[in-house]
Amino acid sequence: MQGGVCGGLRKVAMEIPFVVREIRLDEPMLAQQAWQIQLQAHQVEAEWLGYPQLPVMWNTLQEAMACKDRVIAVFEGEALRGLLVLSRRQQGGWHIERTVVDPAHFRVGWGYRLLNHLLAVVDEVSVDTVEVNVAAIALYHKAGFVLEQRWTVPDADGLVLWRMMYRAGRLQASLHLDDKGWIREARQIPSPNCDARETGPAELVVIHNISLPPYRYGSPAVEQLFTNRLEPQGDPFFAQIHQLKVSAHFFIRRSGQLLQFVPVQQRAWHAGVSSWQGRERCNDFSIGIEMEGCDFEPFADAQYQMLIGLLRELQVHLPLRGMTGHEHIAPGRKTDPGPFFDWGRVRAEIDLPA
Repeated sequence: MQGGVCGGLRKVAMEIPFVVREIRLDEPMLAQQAWQIQLQAHQVEAEWLGYPQLPVMWNTLQEAMACKDRVIAVFEGEALRGLLVLSRRQQGGWHIERTVVDPAHFRVGWGYRLLNHLLAVVDEVSVDTVEVNVAAIALYHKAGFVLEQRWTVPDADGLVLWRMMYRAGRLQASLHLDDKGWIREARQIPSPNCDARETGPAELVVIHNISLPPYRYGSPAVEQLFTNRLEPQGDPFFAQIHQLKVSAHFFIRRSGQLLQFVPVQQRAWHAGVSSWQGRERCNDFSIGIEMEGCDFEPFADAQYQMLIGLLRELQVHLPLRGMTGHEHIAPGRKTDPGPFFDWGRVRAEIDLPA
């Protein structure tokens, strides 16, 4: 079977599931929503930390409306789901004053979407978070922050904080392809969904995006799908796709982690019905690379760095002649990697035409 995956698992003309944008809080109705959400989130966080003295960002609606900081908001339809409030650092870059998510919508990715939007356009960001707030630390780690400085807050019953930092461009991907077609530095998870190439080595790279469940990142669902272990009861969407026999050669997580499912000498089942420069059945002569993401938000800096490192190594060993997106070889049927994929950044480093 030669299936097709990715942005991919859904049809074209999807409704936009969320919008992330910068806002001003001098509009009363929007300021009212933001103020109420931060009060609700503050109450939950103070109770969870056992620290009732935790400062409130805005005590009154008037304080919210007078806010001069940079504010990024995420909306589901017309509903405000979260805020990211930022101030300028004296030494350059930005400092996150508060990440606020509506407590009724915790743990569904709103905080990460806010961070991802910010990190697509800035190079250096700091944030302070309480050491015992492991969920917040995990969120910032996932987005590419690292622990930098630890201190105890005076007169705060031993409350410990961490300064975390994000700096773009730290990952240096140096990869090595072995003679069996596996990248040594990748997490290798062999997929049964592959077969022999019949037309010689791969000549084309096809870029995809994928997220399982849709628009959610970090779960093991993609590797489960590619190894036929996806549980249909895990999510309503999984019940629709768990019987698919699909795969890709590589999967790059938001953190930049590289997973490999199929050796490059073999054919992965990623493209489905497709055509490139008049040649049908692109699976026969292509390498499929999945980027963890969706059509509606930017990819992470670490992903681009890993992708560029991977492409450089593949160019050394394969007679690659082109690089394109799933949407280009299956127009009208597929939409990935989508409008947020930065082709200019990749092509500036990798000399492969469309």
